[in-house]
Formats: sequence, structure tokens, C-alpha cells
Amino acid sequence: SFDMLGEGARTMADADRYHAAYATAIEAIAAEADGDALPERPGISVKLSALHPRYEALQHDRVMRELVPRLLELARMARERELGFTVDAEEADRLEISLGVIGRVAADPSLAGWEGFGLAVQAYQKRAPAVVDWIVELAERLNRRFMVRLVKGAYWDTEIKRAQERGLDDYPVFTRKSATDLCYLACVRRLLAARRRIYPQFATHNALTVATIMELAGSGNRDYEFQRLHGMGEALYQAVSENGPRLPCRIYAPVGGHRDLLAYLVRRLLENGANSSFVSVVRDRSVPIDRLLVRPARLIGDAKRARHPKIPLPRDLYMPERRNSAGIEFGERRSLERLLAGARRPLPMERPARPLVDGEELPGRAREVRSPADRGLVVGVVEEASENAVDAAMCAADAGFVHWSRTAADARAAALERAADLLEERRARFVGLIAVEAGRTLVDGVAEVREAVDFLRYYAARARRLFGERQRMPGPTGEENLYGWRGRGVFVCISPWNFPLAIFTGQVAAALAAGNAVVAKPAEQTPLVALEMVRLLHEAGIPAGALHCLPGDGTIGAALVAHPRCAGVAFTGSTETAWRINRALA
Repeated sequence: SFDMLGEGARTMADADRYHAAYATAIEAIAAEADGDALPERPGISVKLSALHPRYEALQHDRVMRELVPRLLELARMARERELGFTVDAEEADRLEISLGVIGRVAADPSLAGWEGFGLAVQAYQKRAPAVVDWIVELAERLNRRFMVRLVKGAYWDTEIKRAQERGLDDYPVFTRKSATDLCYLACVRRLLAARRRIYPQFATHNALTVATIMELAGSGNRDYEFQRLHGMGEALYQAVSENGPRLPCRIYAPVGGHRDLLAYLVRRLLENGANSSFVSVVRDRSVPIDRLLVRPARLIGDAKRARHPKIPLPRDLYMPERRNSAGIEFGERRSLERLLAGARRPLPMERPARPLVDGEELPGRAREVRSPADRGLVVGVVEEASENAVDAAMCAADAGFVHWSRTAADARAAALERAADLLEERRARFVGLIAVEAGRTLVDGVAEVREAVDFLRYYAARARRLFGERQRMPGPTGEENLYGWRGRGVFVCISPWNFPLAIFTGQVAAALAAGNAVVAKPAEQTPLVALEMVRLLHEAGIPAGALHCLPGDGTIGAALVAHPRCAGVAFTGSTETAWRINRALA
């Protein structure tokens, strides 16, 4: 079986090139193929990510419209030449869309009766047994027989890190190798039981796994095969053929240029060089046989030990200091539908967004806020602050600073943490507002909400550490020296339009955590997101006197910076404006 390396097309030109390479390879393999019929004939593996540059869940309709015909064309070529054709497995977030593509192609009438079509199943994915059940049910429904290559999985490090970075509820893969091995055997049983509809192909270099498969399969029905990587497992399968029944073993051979092959080689080194890898441990002569050949169920012991004790859940990554922000798996259809349902609330917003001073709305000059993605869409109305409101806000903030700066650091932190929890509860609402007001994508919107949540929890944790108990300093006998931090006064926070929630929240949260009062001036393009966040912070327990918001243009920002009660500025924007702020503060 030939694996054409090169995955993850970034442009349609890349996808065209990979599609042509697959077609050329099918012709070349067929020209040199031996064997009378399947499954003795050779085959080819195809990666869906190589055939489309936007092979992702959020592009579902486009993928079905454009990728399915491409894959079907290659499958028809393989069928005409009586070759095996396997759709390779990829990352867990693409599993559902992969099965959608595979199901659509497999059901095409032009492939009826062909037993060369199949897919790879990764046993380290927790959904692997369900995938096996799905393909068996598909075969029954279509009255077909499919090839299924069962592998343990080659992207473990990536899957773990992605789940952590995305803040998922759990990992899509097992965190212990023994759990993967146990799942592999569960899938083996399912595949062997379905041999009327499935031709099982067991890819493994683990001697214990091979022996277990042979025992489970029995001696009467040998309608299955093993697979090994080119350059690996020769001794193992030679021993199998010399000491038992002669079973077919297909060689899985990667094909590609140096650049593609190098990435593949690194991945295989990581996989097979791990301490938990049978291939790595079997070469160590100091490891006794009885320790090497331990069944996975015995290694795990019970369900409480199925997880790796040193790999925390994604949400606990930064514990005990703070909880990680919660993300969403866009590849999981139900999660995506819930997000979209919450983000599609009626527009425009019900009431105008007005300047907030001491929790009271002030009148201002009204204007419509239109979406940059669709200028005909009115997102809402904002009433921009006048310069007269600047003095009112700064004086109110100065008065509010007295109380807020004397509030215990733990209480300030608790309010920020409540805001983080509220923001996660209303994630869909903010993602939808960010999309229409700032023109950001759903992926960017979710990432921005998560960044804002992380800012709130991070600064809450830092407030407890830096502004809690003062530290005793060394000094002469009879003298007490205490070292501590305190707020400076009123901070002006000026944020940009391109991160209307994350940077806005980060600036405000840092200043509030330190005990400062804040007058926020959001970007004039994105005032609605900012004012929505200010209301949420007030709801979470930030006093109205400690946090004020003045929407407006640059003249409002300049007036705030120049005000005599301004004790500091947090600014993200152009270098030119930063120099002006610097000169004003000097």
C-alpha cells in the first residue's frame, strides 16, 4: 500500500497538484501491480486534507460540494484498475466531516460491488469503536464490503496539545498508551466479528498485539491481513510466518520527496521512540520478557487509572492558580450548532449604547454602527460622548478609586473571576456581536472570548499574589519594613478595533486588579462590544464608580489623557498616537 506524502493543501493550486499526483500514482501502481484480484492487489492511501485547502468543519457545505467529486474521481480510477483505495485518518477535529465525505463517496452507484474502498481508523481516538460500528452499518446499508485499516495513531502529541490550546472539555485521544492498546483490541473484536462486511487490515509492530489478534481470529477464518511500515517489523512478521500459519502482511510504503519525507520521519521517530512504544522497549535487552508482554487491561488495572496522572484535563492546565478558558470543538456538529444558535440573535441591538458614568447612561451624539462585512447591516446605535462628559467621568472615577483601592485584593479578584464565568456563559452572544460589529470570523471570535476570559482570570490570580499580604523586608532591630503594591489612581484604557473584546478586557482587567479606577475609551468602530462587556463587569461586582466607559473618536481619548486626574494610560494602537500620549503624559 503506497502512502503519497504531502498533506494539508494551503491553496487550490496545492490541491490540484496533489490530486494530479494521486492520479499519476494510481496509473503507475496499476501498471506494475501483481495479484489477480483484491485483496491481493496493491493499493494507495489518500489524505483528504491534501485535496482541498479549506478542509474544515466550518466549510462543510463547500467541502461536500468541491471535495467529494475529487475523491470520487480518484476512487473510480482505482476501481477501474482493481486497486485498493484507503482514505487515511487525520486529526480528531476532522473526524465527523471525514465520515461525511467517505459516506457520500461510498454511496455513489458507480462504486457498487467494489471491495477495494476503505478507510483508516485510529485506535487512540476515544471514538474509534463507534467509527468501526458506523462503517459496518454503512456496509450493511449499501450491501458492500469495505477494507478497514486499524492503526494506533500517529498524531498523539498534536492532539494533546491542540486540546489544551483550544480549552476542550476533554482529550479526543487516550492519554495512556495502554488505554490505546486496549481500545485497539476492542476494535479488533468488532472488525473480526464483521468480516462478512469488512476486510480487516491490522497495522501493528507490537508482538503481543499480533499474537492476540491471531488468537481472537481463530484458525478457521483467515480473512484478514496484517500491515507493517516499510523498513520496520521484518523480524516480527518473519517469526510469525515461520512459527504459525502463513498470514498476509501488506507493506505500507511512504512515497514522496525529501521535504515531505522528513516531516513523516520525524513523526515516526516521535511515535516509535517513546518510552511507551513496544518498538522502542523491545530493543532493550535489560527489559525482561514478562514485563514486556503485559496485557493492556492489566497495565491499566481499573477505570480510575485509565488517565495519565501527569496530564491534566485542558481546563486544569494552569491549576491551582487559575482555570483555563473553555473552547469549542468546531468539528463536533452539535457544539457548533449550539454556538451558531446563540450567535444569531436579532439585530440591531434593542437599545442605543450610551456613555456610562457611575452606572448612569449619558446622552450623546447618535450614529449607526454598521457591519464592516455588510455595510447594509445596521448592528446598533451608539451615542458618542461629548467632551463635557470627560470631566464628569474622570471626577467620578477619582471618587470611585478611593473605595475600590481599599477593597481587599481577594474581593477584587473574585469579581474578575465572576466576570470570566459570566463571559463564558454568554460566549455565543459575544461571538455573534464580534462577528457583525468587527467582521471577525467565528474561529477568531471564540479565540477572542477565550483570551478575554484568560485575561480576567490571570489578572485575578496576579492580584491575589501581588496585592494581598504585604511582604516583610529585612531591617534594623525595632524597625518594621513592609513591601506592598497599590493602585495609582484613574487609568485611561484606549483599545483598538481589531481585538474589540480581548484587548479591551485585558487593559481594563489589569487596571482594576491593581486597585485602579478605569475610564475606558473603546475604538470608535467597535463600541457595542465594549459597552456590553462593561455592563457584564458591573454585573459581576465591579462597582459602577470604579469602571466608566466613554465611546467616541480620538478627541475623547486625547481629552482623557490630558485630564489632570489621569494617573496612567493603557493603550494599544498606532505608534504615532502612542507618541502623542507619551508627550501628553510627560
